[in-house]
Amino acid sequence: RPTMTALAALKSARVGVIGAGVAGLQMARALRARGIECKVFDKAPAIGGLWRENYHSFGVQVPKQLYEFPDFPNTFCAWGEFPTGEKTQEYIVSYAEAFDLHSSIVLNTSVDKLTRHPDSGRGWTFHTTSDGQVEEYDFDYAVVASGMYSAPKNMPALPGREDFEAAGGTVIHSSEYLDPKVCGGKNVVVLGRGKSAIDIVVDSASEGKSLASTLLFRRAHWGTPRKIAGLIPFQYIFLSRLGQSLVSWLKGAWPHGAPGITHTMHAILAAPMRPIFMIVEAIFAFQLGHYGKHRPSDDVVRDFYGYAQVLERTFMDMVSSGQVGTEQGEVARLEAGSLVYTTPEGDERSLPCDVCVCATGFSKSYAYLPPADAAALGVESDGLYLYRHIFPPDVADLAFCGSEVATISNIMTHAIHAEYIASVVGGELVLPPADEQRAEIETTKVWKRQWMPPTTSRASLVLLHQTHYHDSLMMDLGRNADRKGNLLATLFMPYYPSDYDGVITKPAPTPVA
Repeated sequence: RPTMTALAALKSARVGVIGAGVAGLQMARALRARGIECKVFDKAPAIGGLWRENYHSFGVQVPKQLYEFPDFPNTFCAWGEFPTGEKTQEYIVSYAEAFDLHSSIVLNTSVDKLTRHPDSGRGWTFHTTSDGQVEEYDFDYAVVASGMYSAPKNMPALPGREDFEAAGGTVIHSSEYLDPKVCGGKNVVVLGRGKSAIDIVVDSASEGKSLASTLLFRRAHWGTPRKIAGLIPFQYIFLSRLGQSLVSWLKGAWPHGAPGITHTMHAILAAPMRPIFMIVEAIFAFQLGHYGKHRPSDDVVRDFYGYAQVLERTFMDMVSSGQVGTEQGEVARLEAGSLVYTTPEGDERSLPCDVCVCATGFSKSYAYLPPADAAALGVESDGLYLYRHIFPPDVADLAFCGSEVATISNIMTHAIHAEYIASVVGGELVLPPADEQRAEIETTKVWKRQWMPPTTSRASLVLLHQTHYHDSLMMDLGRNADRKGNLLATLFMPYYPSDYDGVITKPAPTPVA
């Protein structure tokens, strides 16, 4: 199979990027820094991706110093502040303006499909639609930077929905919960147990002034307090190299990039580490009310790798005060004015319901690719496994920037991805042969399936192993993986995006549209 680097020496190469969120913008920045022509397409009327528009009250789960571009500090928020969606969008717009990226961005334009160039079988034609007008663009490479949480919406089957809506009921996806007034004086049921579900049920009861707000969930999941024991910001425990080592000793080291000693320590300390993390669970349970039906069945680390969420106490305080209700079970059906669910014991119960909000996430689609290329991706039930979470070994001239990876500081990962892809396109970095890429993917797949929950996104998960993952990328790029400079900081301080200042080649030359 021709590798992605076969045309890499051509500075005349053109790159098409799908998505103008934080990944797509950094991708454009890294390409333009090399004088490589690119266009970034987004179907929305403005840049920002999910930060442009999302559910009411949404915001960043981590403090601002963990969610900023590596070389562009977020001055819209104070250190330690958890930015709102609106402030994050303002910050993203300022980044695009500071680096004059708008000349490379094509908005209000959906990429409907990609086809291969008929003469060579390489490269791509982007088939786009804008205001009903169909247009085609030819590129040598395609980069998917549309994010982990974009489309299509994952809506559950809801028997009886038609009659429920005919009787005046409302069913919406969490991404459509844009105005809490929809809840005013009504009975609201939110389906899910992730961060968006908790945010929305709290918002519907407070800002929305609902008659009643209830969270209906199938399984309980651990929340991570913003400050552990009310004192220590969570990133100091889990995002330092020492903290990552504790997780690695319990569950295993990142297969590619972790020091050999970490693998050895896992073999020795896995069993002794379990009581230590049981203490962590006791602290989390006390802080966030993980008792009774709210007690997860999985241990805290395993559960985090399926349902990561950083929470305040607000939700459980509102549950304790009766402002928010919680029920455990599966939706059986909707009826006029009510939602019927089945309890874990198999009994049917009914909740008053005028508004049903499905906080059930998003699924993935690769239908924009030609059938042969989509099949060659090898998508499995737990997601799309890629070399370095970026490249499909069997599909030429295609890369994924931040679309198939989940870390704690995604924006930082996207920056490294952007530089990595641009280095490949620019001919500075040559990927290993496809069989070596497949071998790495298989090792990662086996490792993840040994202990992570069987979710549809398992292939993408890095999370608390992000520092060793980033180390592997930096070493590939020939960069220094130790970003701190002294041993104490390296061991005990969290790795922030600012530690990777300079990872994207700079200064940028004259922009290329």
